[in-house]
Amino acid sequence: MRIPTFRRPSEAGSVLATTMVITFVIGATLASFLLLTQHQTFANSRSQSWNQSIAVAEAGVEDALQMINKYSYDSQKLLDWSTGASLSQDQWTSYGPDAYYTVRLLGNDNRAYYIVIITNRIPAAPTITAYGFLRYDYEYQRIPVATAAAGTTSGGFQSRYLRRVVQVDTRRDALWSLAMLADRQIDFKGNRIATDSFNSADPNASYWAPGATYGVYDAAKRNDKGDVASNYDIIDSVNLGIADIMGHVSTGPGGTISIGPNGSAGSEAWVSSGSTGIQPGYSSDDMNVRLNDVALPEAMWSALPDAGKKGVVINGVTYRHVISSSGDYKASTLSGSVYVQSGVNARVWLTDSVSLTGKDEIRINPTAQRLTVYMGGSQFKLGGNGVANETGNAAAFLYFGLPTNTEIVFGGNAAFTGAIYANHADFTLGGGGNNSYDFVGASVTRTVKMNGHFNFHYDENLANIGPSRGFIPTSWAER
Repeated sequence: MRIPTFRRPSEAGSVLATTMVITFVIGATLASFLLLTQHQTFANSRSQSWNQSIAVAEAGVEDALQMINKYSYDSQKLLDWSTGASLSQDQWTSYGPDAYYTVRLLGNDNRAYYIVIITNRIPAAPTITAYGFLRYDYEYQRIPVATAAAGTTSGGFQSRYLRRVVQVDTRRDALWSLAMLADRQIDFKGNRIATDSFNSADPNASYWAPGATYGVYDAAKRNDKGDVASNYDIIDSVNLGIADIMGHVSTGPGGTISIGPNGSAGSEAWVSSGSTGIQPGYSSDDMNVRLNDVALPEAMWSALPDAGKKGVVINGVTYRHVISSSGDYKASTLSGSVYVQSGVNARVWLTDSVSLTGKDEIRINPTAQRLTVYMGGSQFKLGGNGVANETGNAAAFLYFGLPTNTEIVFGGNAAFTGAIYANHADFTLGGGGNNSYDFVGASVTRTVKMNGHFNFHYDENLANIGPSRGFIPTSWAER
């Protein structure tokens, strides 16, 4: 016989209550876990957006750098980026004295954008301020039922924008910031080779004649920025021999410097005191400068004036080519001496090799502005009296070697005042006899070999008024 059993009401209630408590605890745990997961998701979203927003700001910096370097291929037009027509072409707007801005959306969903401002109060050193904005989801937001009934979902995410600000200062990257730069080897084989520096714009670092516009080299006021550098990364990238280098010596990563028993490199005090070897702190192997090819400017080139074999006599010297007015001129070669008259700013494109010998010279009037030579021929040989730049300003004679220019040779009595940029040319200086010859200015070439007696005086003013490769950042800071 089956005997029925009965539970007391109190026991059934206890089981129900226990079940409810357990269910509540589990539900609360799950809810807390879901809430924690949601907050973690929002936190991750914000963290990722925070990191990404700096990239948005940096995109603005890149945009601004591209703008200020719009004409970096042409040193004479470098600062023209801030003209009204140039700004409008790239959707930039002027909003005050020497200040410009633009706004760029990244993508089509308005999730990221930047505002970037260029302040150009110092034309040679624009300041860039970039604001990067990135949207992120920070809170779940329930949408009212009425909105949902209209066809929208019943829930969604609320968003806001994160902002990061980056400020970058820039400066002109001077084409001639060193006394001598070569892409490959530098070899000083001659005797009495020396480098130092002066500043033709500073009376305290040069000699100024009465009424002069620029100063000239004065050994009593010399500086020690006669730096020599090579991009090369091999043994003996720079062979100083027994030269006296008042300045730093650098090679490419892993390159080495050799110096003879009587050679000296370092500060003015180090070299002048007769110390030999390289002064501690005056050598490095971190040189890595990109040497861009020279591009021939677009211009209406006229025939270079040619007076024929009879020439034109000026101050007792016969000149075959006399440039009396500013302009752009073209010739296959130079058939004799060249004279640049007062006030002239001329560019000359030479298509074939040039050899100046005997008493030939290139003479620049003391009040001329500038002669710029674009050398397309394979060889430029300068002998005779060299370049007599009577302005005293190295920037008044600029030599640019096109990629087809592979050799520059200085010999004889070839004194020189000017600046050379020919990244495909091997540069040989071979003055003979017991005399020392002066090279005033700076050079950038493929290689350098000195066999003669040359004093290389770097004009520091070239870094201020000479051409540049464009603008480069000097500082980066998040504000």
